[in-house]
Amino acid sequence: MTAGTTDGAVVRGTGSPKERKPMYDHVVLVSIDTLRSDVISANPYKLWPGKYPQSTAPKTAVLDDLAAQGAFFPNTISAAPYTAAAHGAIFTGQYPLRNGVHEFYNGRLRSSSVFTYGKRAGRRTFMKVDFPIILGRELGFTRDIDLYLMEQDDEFIDAVAAADSTVACAHFGGVHLPYGFHNLRFGGEDYRAKVAELEAKLPPDVPPLTDQLIESFRDDEDTDLLLRYKQAVNHLYFSGRYDELFQIYLDGVEHFLRSRLEPFLARLTERMTRTGKRMLLVVFADHGHEFDEMTYGHFNSMSEGVLRVPLIVVGDDVEPALHPQRIRTVDIAPTVMELAGIPTPHTGVFDGTSLAAVVRGQAEVPGHLPAVSEAYTSDTKEFVEYQKRQFRGESQGPLRHVLVGQSAHLGDRRIIRRLGRYRQNFDGIEPIDVTVLERFDDRLVPHPDDGDPAELLAMLEDYGRARQPSVDVPVRAEIRDQLRALGYTI
Repeated sequence: MTAGTTDGAVVRGTGSPKERKPMYDHVVLVSIDTLRSDVISANPYKLWPGKYPQSTAPKTAVLDDLAAQGAFFPNTISAAPYTAAAHGAIFTGQYPLRNGVHEFYNGRLRSSSVFTYGKRAGRRTFMKVDFPIILGRELGFTRDIDLYLMEQDDEFIDAVAAADSTVACAHFGGVHLPYGFHNLRFGGEDYRAKVAELEAKLPPDVPPLTDQLIESFRDDEDTDLLLRYKQAVNHLYFSGRYDELFQIYLDGVEHFLRSRLEPFLARLTERMTRTGKRMLLVVFADHGHEFDEMTYGHFNSMSEGVLRVPLIVVGDDVEPALHPQRIRTVDIAPTVMELAGIPTPHTGVFDGTSLAAVVRGQAEVPGHLPAVSEAYTSDTKEFVEYQKRQFRGESQGPLRHVLVGQSAHLGDRRIIRRLGRYRQNFDGIEPIDVTVLERFDDRLVPHPDDGDPAELLAMLEDYGRARQPSVDVPVRAEIRDQLRALGYTI
């Protein structure tokens, strides 16, 4: 792949255009939770080295190879910096305030998704997730899914290979905390060793852990390891050791790619080759990760490094190229449906736009596309108590959320509004009111700008008019029964 340019022009791969065929038999979405775009070595537009200059870059060969084979969009802006709202936007092509899931853990996905359209077209629909609490039935993510799997990578591949045609998604939580490991099943002794290594950094008087939230169901030892890992991370964060934390994250990226994603993609590709079916592979992330005085990881952040995620599209109808112009995660659904030849409504249902012609090498991205992002979060203690009630099967109303951040991108500028932040050791959320205007240089790095923010503020105001009241999450026993059948103690 040719190196990137600095003027925003498309960078095309060499090679003749391929014969166009009407559709792919299999559409396989691969979601790498918490992967920021600029940790991929093939991405020439990096932010993190300027902020963490002493950090060592991870080896990302499996993603570098995919980027060279396909259409690589390194400047894709997520609609939200946390898993549920970010994935809702990706699957529906609609911004969170429209599709029903805009808060951290409230509401249900009410809009049609890529799985809805695939099912209408006669395809089988499969989803494999590492975070069943967040990407499960409770928030509406299993609707129009024929087969829903939890952490079962091989079973997912078997199901796709056995079907005539599919729209399927494999979600991986291995880059998310505990960075690189996910749980004991995938992390094994390396995970235990990493927890022991991190605990060696703790002082004897470390305060009790407030953040006891979990995204997947775990047995007793797994839960204990996760909370001990979090205890160490919290201590490093509130001690201001941001560089050290970011290196732990980078090391986790490399470990996950090598130990889990690379073998998964090798098995998937081999099975597809054996079946003789055509596969469209779409690799993306929901949000990135970062550490500073305003950002603890991602879920409370409007940092560009958190909102900017990768998108890689690979298939035999795809023209290899690097596209540095800004796109949005809401563009993924319409693009994928058009590439696969799956009909979608003609009623303006998508907030995003199809970039299928760009992916095929027939057009260029029409400049930097405008984007909006928002972050809602909840008091950590309230969420912990909410989860405990939920696991006991008790009813509860909506979880109280606070809008803590907004971001709007337009042309070469963006505005950030920070409206709330966590107190020390997550002891509640305090209101703030900080607005920052930035302008991007030709390397896509943001710098402070003193221009007029009116047009960007109007974008946020217009988007906010779609806001609706919070909706509670129903308690269901079915998912607990399914997880117990997999061996979880809950």
